[in-house]
Amino acid sequence: MDNEEYRKKIETRILEIMKEKLEKHQLDAPRAKQIAKYVLDSLHPHMTLNQIHDVVQNFDDHFSELVPIVQEVSREYDEKVNKAVADHTALLLKKGMFNEADILLKKAKNKEVKLSD
Repeated sequence: MDNEEYRKKIETRILEIMKEKLEKHQLDAPRAKQIAKYVLDSLHPHMTLNQIHDVVQNFDDHFSELVPIVQEVSREYDEKVNKAVADHTALLLKKGMFNEADILLKKAKNKEVKLSD
């Protein structure tokens, strides 16, 4: 899935949550409108995966209704970072670059690794 498809998936998931909450009367129309405006103002076409991740991390600062989205995106992003780190570490170890592999793993542990754009 490319970044555009991923961004649209997030937007669709937000709409599903809002629809469900509206049907259960856990969300009113003005609040739903605020959420929709914020999401549309925040997520733009042609964003990188890192940009999408960073933007989504702020959703729950403004709207507690979006906590499930923040958690889902964080989990997916962490999985992608972990896979990239594991793949790159394996490559470094095969090349005998043990110190570089150790440095990469320490950076990953401290959440200092971002996906390349």
